[in-house]
Amino acid sequence: MFDTQMLDMLLLILIIAGSLGLFIWDKLPIDGVAFLVLLSLLLTRLVPPEMILDGFSNSATMTVAAMFILSAGLQRTGIVRYMAHQLYRFVGSGQNPVRLSVVMGGATGVLSAFINNTATVSVLLPVTLRLCRERKISPTKVLMLLSFTAQFGGVCTLIGTTTNLLVNAYAVEAGLKSFSLFEFGKLGIICFGVGLVYMLIVSHFFIPSRVDPEDAVDGISLKGYITEMRILAGSPLIDQTGEENILKEISEDLEILEIIRNGRAIWASQNMQMKEGDIILISGSVDRVLDAMGRLKLYDWAEDKLAAHQMAEEIALMEVLVSRNSGLVGRTLKQMDFYWKHHAAVIAIKRQGEQIKTRLSETKLQEGDMLLLQGHKDDIKPMEGEKDFVFLQDLSTMKVKKRRAWRALFWMMVFLMAVGTGVLPVISAAFLAVAGMVMGRCLNIKEAYAAIDLRVVMLLAGLIPLGLALQITGTADIIASMLINKVGDLGSTAVLAAVYATTMILTAIMSNTATAALLAPLSIGLAHSMGVNPEPFLVAVAFAASTCFTTPVGYQTNMMVYAPGGYKYSDFVKVGLPLNIIFMLISLVVIPYFWPF
Repeated sequence: MFDTQMLDMLLLILIIAGSLGLFIWDKLPIDGVAFLVLLSLLLTRLVPPEMILDGFSNSATMTVAAMFILSAGLQRTGIVRYMAHQLYRFVGSGQNPVRLSVVMGGATGVLSAFINNTATVSVLLPVTLRLCRERKISPTKVLMLLSFTAQFGGVCTLIGTTTNLLVNAYAVEAGLKSFSLFEFGKLGIICFGVGLVYMLIVSHFFIPSRVDPEDAVDGISLKGYITEMRILAGSPLIDQTGEENILKEISEDLEILEIIRNGRAIWASQNMQMKEGDIILISGSVDRVLDAMGRLKLYDWAEDKLAAHQMAEEIALMEVLVSRNSGLVGRTLKQMDFYWKHHAAVIAIKRQGEQIKTRLSETKLQEGDMLLLQGHKDDIKPMEGEKDFVFLQDLSTMKVKKRRAWRALFWMMVFLMAVGTGVLPVISAAFLAVAGMVMGRCLNIKEAYAAIDLRVVMLLAGLIPLGLALQITGTADIIASMLINKVGDLGSTAVLAAVYATTMILTAIMSNTATAALLAPLSIGLAHSMGVNPEPFLVAVAFAASTCFTTPVGYQTNMMVYAPGGYKYSDFVKVGLPLNIIFMLISLVVIPYFWPF
């Protein structure tokens, strides 16, 4: 019996060492490594066959999948992008990098506490780049802070990161009470404040400006489009002129080219005041025009036509290119009766090297013109196969679908209140909110499935059984005993430091989720061997695994800002390593206070 147990432990250690090697080697995808781990555990029977798929049904795995869907619901209705664009009014117009960093860092932290970190940064990154360009601030000074504050915010709530949910699942399986929604915030908020101040100082004095503000290019700037908007009652533009108006407060590149009243064009340079019902021809980037729609009470003519056909709930926004030999070349939208032919409206046109100054319906299209189409997605989708168009990108999330946006926000608030008050466990509240979003048509079933990152699901499903194997074979207890023999005499805080440091080092060289999956069960075994409360060790694992600043590859948001910010690998080491050490020192003081041994 003893020999069998020793053999099982040896096999498990070999599997762990092999998986660590593959994670560090980084030649196989992380979900592929997780599958190999699962296969190895099945073949060696270190985990009973009936338990080998427990990772798929684990509450952490299912909750993470549900959170992907909830985040997608908020994004697809445009509410997240709308909130991001509201930040313009708080940043101000001056060249103040500190103010820009505080606003963007604070917004990133708040959003990432409730929405997937990667999704938060993907939405705020183009907004930040545009702000940097307009205010002549190098993005090198801001983007690293953007990535780091996403991690600061993620550790403030139970649902903020995958690792928090995973560690909580291990805690529940070990018979401990579940962490509450804001319990991690006891430590997270302190570190958020310290980290933000640290990054403001370091970004200003120690990070060089490697990228010129003019080169701060984002993927969805969509500059140079011409679009038509009608002025609604109560719009701030009423009684303002084409030359002097508040559009410039939204963006410097927005310009009124023409005012159309009662079918007659009035050049904006004639200083004519605008009135309710006027149609204005606006030049600028599409995302800023869409932002102006909500803030200045403007709307495009297609909005009413689509709503009249009861299609507003399924409106898509697509950027297309007029292809070579297209039947559209040389013809106007009016001549083609474009809307009735395709059941889609051209709400903006962009032409390289030339500014369009005629009404969209009267503009003769040319090869290479870019069109912004708005219509029911079932009408736009078939157009992809037509020779007249080359589809460039789907911009549907840039436009706020008002009814669905409110529904998405409502169900997210239901989720947060249910979890925050303890009325429902996280998994139940998440499934309820997902059902509400799907039934509320914030996204459909296909979009819900597509929103789930199967790599993360597979990673969790493959590594959770590894944690079971550590407990079943007794390996976790043996490793814990070895660690206690080394540092146990120095006290519980010294052991906590060892756990935190080990997690921090492994997270820098491999997946943070994989690190948490390996060390959470070891931490529980360690606490049991010492006869102390496992909670402080689990919090240390969750926090250290979710805050990796030392390398650009240690966390996905770091990779997202790496190229746009013009960073070098050494920048993350110089800036991130001291910050990791600061967080570790804070944690060693704060964790035992809030989660006593």
